[in-house]
Amino acid sequence: MTAAVLLAVGAGAEEQKPLAFAYRSFWPEFGAMKQFKDAGVNTVCIFAANTDNSLGKPYSKYPPVWRWFGKYDFASLDKQYDDVLAVNPNAEFICMIDLNTPIWLQRQLSGGGHSAECESFTMLSCACANPAWRKATAEYLTTVVKHMEARYGDRIRAYLLACGQTDEWMDYSRGVAGRAKTQAWKAWLKSHSKADVPVPALERLDRASFEDFLRDPATERDIVDYAQFTGDTIVDTVLEFAKKTRALISKQRQIGMFFGYILELTKSRMVWSGHLEYERLYSSPDIDFFISPGTYSDRPMGGGSGFMVPNATRLLNKKGFLHEIDHRTPTYNVKLDEFVSIGWMFPWKDQAETDAGLKREFALAIINQTSLWCFDMWGGVFKTPETMKIVAQSKKLWDRFAAQPLKTRAEVALVVDPQSARYINDLNAAVPQIYQGTRNKLNRLGAPFEVFSFNDLPRADLAQYRLFVFPGLFEITPEKMDVLRKHVLHSNRTALFLYAPGICDGKSLDPAHVKVLTGTAFKTPGVSTVQRDGWKAVYVGGYAELTPAVLKKAAHEAGVTIYCEDAVPVYANERLVTVHMAQGDEKIITLPVDCRQVRELYTDQTVPVTVRQFRYTFKTPDTAMFELIR
Repeated sequence: MTAAVLLAVGAGAEEQKPLAFAYRSFWPEFGAMKQFKDAGVNTVCIFAANTDNSLGKPYSKYPPVWRWFGKYDFASLDKQYDDVLAVNPNAEFICMIDLNTPIWLQRQLSGGGHSAECESFTMLSCACANPAWRKATAEYLTTVVKHMEARYGDRIRAYLLACGQTDEWMDYSRGVAGRAKTQAWKAWLKSHSKADVPVPALERLDRASFEDFLRDPATERDIVDYAQFTGDTIVDTVLEFAKKTRALISKQRQIGMFFGYILELTKSRMVWSGHLEYERLYSSPDIDFFISPGTYSDRPMGGGSGFMVPNATRLLNKKGFLHEIDHRTPTYNVKLDEFVSIGWMFPWKDQAETDAGLKREFALAIINQTSLWCFDMWGGVFKTPETMKIVAQSKKLWDRFAAQPLKTRAEVALVVDPQSARYINDLNAAVPQIYQGTRNKLNRLGAPFEVFSFNDLPRADLAQYRLFVFPGLFEITPEKMDVLRKHVLHSNRTALFLYAPGICDGKSLDPAHVKVLTGTAFKTPGVSTVQRDGWKAVYVGGYAELTPAVLKKAAHEAGVTIYCEDAVPVYANERLVTVHMAQGDEKIITLPVDCRQVRELYTDQTVPVTVRQFRYTFKTPDTAMFELIR
């Protein structure tokens, strides 16, 4: 399907400036494009796809571009851009390149019946391990980039490299290996100075020795290594393609992709999708920004939404980010054709929910200085004048605030650890509670929080953080323990641990390690608090026992500023505070700093502040974004 995205392009990612405020649709919704053009948005992203989507329907309304080895339908490619220019002669472009395997290429490379070794949409790691697939795909990428640079020149602002399941670089092979991937596994073991062992049997990948949840490296190290190898195989390919693209374009062009969904992927996808190796991509000089939809698990009214990736990690690496707002409104089109629909994605119920939900999503991007796009899917999402009024207001607020270097006001840090996550059996029912569930509970803290990766801790400025939450720190090697002692476990801070912190020292599993760290025995029911040497340990024995109330109590005791005592989402930086409510009423909002008054930016209502507090009456539902006026 053609993806048309209207974007407002800013400075480069090296300055951490947001790239885009956007409109996007799978189909060429020219009427909606014009509405967004009239709102002052002039950059368009085109997805000239050659493949089918996850429902088996063609992505593009246009003919495929990649027709055979060395054969390209450039007339189809150019028409997709020229059609947008007919709507908006001032259009500039983001070029999204479909690197998935066309059906003809899958047939041509499937010698010996091993078609999975080149079917990138569902078997990405198998395709990435196949030299013939990488060669053919790199040639297509190179040809398209050269054509775009020659024909559209400085109209091109960025390239998006798209591949894997739903073009988000996700691997759905769940450990399956053909000949090419098996050979790549042997080469990976040799390069990491590890013994030559076979690809782990599939029945071993579907279970784990410790409570069917965690793998013991003493007996299952090969599976943990195989998980890293799977991700490395994908990341190596992404880096190869990004480097080739970078060599063909001028310095001001940016390169982006979907990647790093550690806060979202569960149910057989956390470990085996390949996204756990995101840190290698986030440190690459050839990639400028990353993209993800807002979480699918906390979208209804009262939910806090949130990025799928660790925001602090991309900031520390000076990468941009684009927040995909693909939330469904009551007017969205569910039907792809007369037989196929996507009705499982439940929309907001009415215009009031649409207004509050969209303002929440726009505020999340604005306060975090990220790009965004409004994803129209198959049309109809932004159909009403009331919805477009919110879009137009939000575009003006984004233009005003998103590029300002405003520091987060978060005093709570959620810390994810991709190295620990490799030990997980991601078929276990508890997996959604680790990162996704903890993030969603923190969404109801009534205070902002930031998300770090464990490896960020030595290089991040953590002075403002009082409470650190570790839902999945299963592996604590001596080196990682040194990091904790030096950067977290001191200065009267509080560390909240869940389930099995430090149960693995990198060599074997031992539940006794949990008590050594927390002062409380493994899986002790309830919430235990122990004063350690200069810091406080809060231990929650089971994921179900962690609630927003438990988090709020720990935050209060740690000295965190709670903006609202209700269980509501709050986003805040040095100048802006956003509060989202499912049920409206007059609420007291507490600020961490003195100011004279606040101005609600969607209504232009000014409210006085007394002793860092003000009262505001919320609608049902509502999202309010306040500017602090000193």
